[in-house]
Amino acid sequence: MGPGSFIGIDARIWQALIAGTVVALGWLVNGWRMRNDARQLRRERTRDAHKALFAEIRTVCAAYWNEGEAEVDRNRLVARMEAEPDFVPFIPREVHDRVFETMLPEIDLLPRQTIDVIVSFYVLVRSIETLSDDMRDESFAALSADRRIAIFRDWHAMRARAFDNGQLALRLIETYAENGAEAADALLARSMRLSSRVADRSDREGHTG
Repeated sequence: MGPGSFIGIDARIWQALIAGTVVALGWLVNGWRMRNDARQLRRERTRDAHKALFAEIRTVCAAYWNEGEAEVDRNRLVARMEAEPDFVPFIPREVHDRVFETMLPEIDLLPRQTIDVIVSFYVLVRSIETLSDDMRDESFAALSADRRIAIFRDWHAMRARAFDNGQLALRLIETYAENGAEAADALLARSMRLSSRVADRSDREGHTG
């Protein structure tokens, strides 16, 4: 085999190496594009999920808040229940988790900064709906007036707590959308510290009361 043959072999090897490098680079670029597209799609789906949940949570909070009249209504009805032992308040049938129920199969779309608060909110909403159904049953009307009043107060307290949780969820969704995950983390941390201080103060007041 003469010197020309080695030159030919070397040329073919270089061509193969160049072709292989081009193919490998193509795979890398395509892989990066696919991952980038997947991340972008996930961000869009997360944004859409947040928007839908934001609308539903805001509606639920409005129903529980009743334009600031919820506490007034509670006091008025409790006063009537105390004055009229046979009076049983009408409890409306409420369903406030249609969007959330639809999203459950893809709940992992939500980021960790919002998912816990949102899920906790809807767990409380479901508990309120269950208690509402119980209060619409004849067995509730058959209870003593004192027992009905206690349950009614608990029902309103749960709605007030759900309102507070819902407000936090709304702020977290807005913060995440406008300022990113770090800002949402900071808001969540501040909220947890505040809740801890309130709980500690309530415990101390309970022990000294």
